Amino acid sequence: MQHVLRLLETRDYVQVTELSQAFAVSEVTVRGDLGQLARQGLVARIRGGARALQHGQSEVGFDLRMRLEVEAKRAIARAAADMVNEGEAVALDASTTAYYLALELCSKKELVVVTNGLLVATALADAPGITVLLTGGVLRLSAMSLVGDLGTDVLRTTRINKGFLGARGLSLSRGLMDLNPDEVRIKQEMAEACDRVYGIFDGTKWHRSALLGFVGVEKLTGIVTDSSAPASEVDAWRAAGVEVITVDPRPGGAPPVRPRDLRRTTPTDEAAA
Repeated sequence: MQHVLRLLETRDYVQVTELSQAFAVSEVTVRGDLGQLARQGLVARIRGGARALQHGQSEVGFDLRMRLEVEAKRAIARAAADMVNEGEAVALDASTTAYYLALELCSKKELVVVTNGLLVATALADAPGITVLLTGGVLRLSAMSLVGDLGTDVLRTTRINKGFLGARGLSLSRGLMDLNPDEVRIKQEMAEACDRVYGIFDGTKWHRSALLGFVGVEKLTGIVTDSSAPASEVDAWRAAGVEVITVDPRPGGAPPVRPRDLRRTTPTDEAAA
């Protein structure tokens, strides 16, 4: 199912027959997996396969994106956390890599974190040395993020030392890119409020494009990515004046950290908390 979601990041549809051959499983098994993804609202079933929900620009849900490229995201998060000094103000968007970064920041002291990600904020909720500032706005359930004018108004009156932003694609001509216009707008405001801006994303994003750019090469301080990023493109970004840090993922790490599920909190959960 993860492979299907990766394919639909760059393609309009996948076919049952090709998936059956690729994984050496029956077409019945493939149909069952596609049906499960469809029931979760992640793909649309079509005759003989499945298609992306937005014609090749599907937005995979946060929970499933958490399970993709886990070790790469963790390694990126560790490297990015080393760049954060105690006493600073930092901005994190609602990306899954930012969530892993938030976990790495929990031990920091006298830190202010500005975010539009609800799950990023909950990851830091128990950290005694961190003050969390949520931007406010309208809830986007698929990303568990806050977007809209309320968030941008807060950012326009805030000065932040460093911002760490995920991306769905990148190019030297358009900078870092994402899909949803509301997310792009809040990322733009975050970038404008930060003295330094860093992109944080795994090597799969280097082969992709997206609808809208949110920070150009001239504003970008650096990129933290993993060693699977294509060397030629990394060199080109460095030649353009952008520091690119590549990290090696650790194989065989712990399973993905499951974020607190704010959408399904029950009275029992609240009592246990």
